[in-house]
This record gives sequence, C-alpha cells and structure tokens, in this order.
Amino acid sequence: MNENNKTSASGSLMENEHVKELFDILQTNGKDISGLAALINHVQGLEGFVTKAENRLIDMKCQLDEMREIQDHPVKNVLQRTIKTLEIKVAELKAQISELKANVIEGCKNAVAAFKEKGISALDKLASFFRVKDGLQAVKNSIVKGVDSCDKAVAKIDTFSKEYHETGKHLKNMVHVLTGKPPIDTAKESGKLAKLASAPYRAQKACMLGIRKHVNKFIAALDKLEEKAEANRNERAATDTSKKPTLMERLEEKKNKVKQREIEKPTPTRALKLAEQAV
Repeated sequence: MNENNKTSASGSLMENEHVKELFDILQTNGKDISGLAALINHVQGLEGFVTKAENRLIDMKCQLDEMREIQDHPVKNVLQRTIKTLEIKVAELKAQISELKANVIEGCKNAVAAFKEKGISALDKLASFFRVKDGLQAVKNSIVKGVDSCDKAVAKIDTFSKEYHETGKHLKNMVHVLTGKPPIDTAKESGKLAKLASAPYRAQKACMLGIRKHVNKFIAALDKLEEKAEANRNERAATDTSKKPTLMERLEEKKNKVKQREIEKPTPTRALKLAEQAV
C-alpha cells in the first residue's frame, strides 16, 4: 500500500472524497447506490468491532490494576501476557482492515475515473473496481486462527481448573475419612481465578465472531453487485439482439435494393438518345 492510500484510508470512509464523488455520480445518473452503500457499511462495521476489541482489552488492563486480591498472585502476570498477545492479534487485524478500506477507496477512485473517460455505462460493472476479495479472505483466515486459539486457551484453563478442584476434593475426602465424616461427591466448580483468566479469550472470541459476520456480509454484497452487473450485460445483449433485423428482413432489404438499381438503370431508347445528343 503506498503512502497516498494510507493517508486516504484515515478517517470516516463516507467522508472520503472519492467515495462521496462516486455516490454523487450514481445518484445523479439514477443508478442504484444500495450495493455501494452495503460495502461501505460493512467496512465501517469491521472497524467498529476492532475498536470494540481494543477498548475491551484496555478495560481489562485497568481491571487488573484495580483487583487487589491478585496483585501478588502469579495469575496477574499470566493475564498481562495474555492481554499483550491479544493486543498483537488485534493490531494485525486492524492493519488488514485498514488495507481493505484503502482498497475500497481505490476502487471508488478508479470507478470515478472510468466514468469520466467512458460515461455512466462503465459503472454497470461496479464490482469489478473493488479488488478486495483477497483482503477479505486474509481477514477470514486470521479470524479462524484467532477463534481457534481462544477456544484452545479457554479449554486449557477449564481443564486445569477442574483438575485443580478435583485434587482439592480428593484431599478433603482424605481428611473426611480420617475424621469419620462423609466424603464429598462433587468437585467445586471452576473458581473466580479461572473465570478471570479465560475472560480475555472469551471477549476476544466474541469480537472476532462479529468481524467474521461482517466479512461474510461484505462478500455477499460483492457477489450481489457482480450478479447485478451480469444481469445488466444479459439485458443489454437481449436488447441488442431484438434490434437486429431477422434473416428474412435482411433478404427483403437486399431484394429491394436490387429492384431500386434496376429501376435506376437507363433504358436502351434512353441510352440511344443520350448518345445522339452527345454527337
């Protein structure tokens, strides 16, 4: 991505000059703007979820600093490392979405240039200007890996917590046997620290699933634009075919031209008179 794209991708997408100009062109020429609006909305939705993920991690860092009961507990260091790892993943997603946004802006810019060169018909295939499917797939791949990583981390925390409490139950039962008390049948459920340790992963997974939902909608909106462009091409082809003369009409036209040439030929008498006048 060049420096110009980086600059143009900052700020609200709807306020970008190329995006606004393309909307104006479509509206002025009576073209449907719903497809373009859907693409813009999905990009903004992706940005919103990334911002939400960033804010959630900031909140967690503040909560860790305020929780007195874990200030000297090893779990605090674990949570700090967890949050740092998740911040890196969010930053990677943010960069991918920023590049996606820049590509949308570039597509709008190219569409405007095509309109100025070839006219409104150039915008019938609007989807072809947005070369973003590779970027969308990259985001989806990151989401799949991120969700899988969160699920594995939560599963490990839950397993460790259950084993810890199961061990605690066995120790308590040993004491109960020695003191003549009845044994404990069930282990204690996962405690507060386990829930605290898994909270960042659960929050991150929720944000990632939201991003994936918007990516899928983005791809669907692109497909819809492409289908509409194909329908327009088929409609024009059908219209052009209907305007072409049939074989019989072409034969009749040719026959009439032959008759007209025969009529316009000079007769022998007329040709003789013309020759005599020439002498």
